[in-house]
Amino acid sequence: MDEFSDSELIKQYFNKNEGALDALIKRYFKQVFFFAKTYVKNDAEAEDIAQEVFVKAWKNLKKFDHDKKFKTWVFQITKNTCIDFLRKHKNFVAPDSLDEQQMAENLERMTDNAPLPDELFLAAEFSKKLETAIGSLPKIYETVVVLHLQHDLTFQEISDVLNESINTIKSRYRRALLIIRGGFEGN
Repeated sequence: MDEFSDSELIKQYFNKNEGALDALIKRYFKQVFFFAKTYVKNDAEAEDIAQEVFVKAWKNLKKFDHDKKFKTWVFQITKNTCIDFLRKHKNFVAPDSLDEQQMAENLERMTDNAPLPDELFLAAEFSKKLETAIGSLPKIYETVVVLHLQHDLTFQEISDVLNESINTIKSRYRRALLIIRGGFEGN
């Protein structure tokens, strides 16, 4: 079923093809799990949240707007489920109330650091440092970076998921890159 789009799989599910829903879950489970883990920092909790996300998606699939992307919708559910989880467990920290527009700066994009064969060891070391740097970002920045770099969402899709303006999303991404870059230059 990998050859079918998300929309086609949803239509098939509504036409009594139970395997179509399984294919959708299989397609997005890892991504939802890793996105949830950016919030809760725990594999077991992230897995529970991912399962809850797909139960919610299944229960609300009839309400899904077919003009939107399923991926964006399921990430919105994931974000909301994570926030609900954190509030229940008193770990929720509200994002910093910063004026994102003032922080926006014109920055050059980071270049692709794809390693050459003789640089694999250094690339693995860099990857670990980058993962650590991303994980130590304030939540409002980490979420944007993870959705963009690890889950390949566009800034508009991230804007939809987080219910924030696209300029805010772009500003947070730029600010995150500055923080990451500053951390690497300090080493």
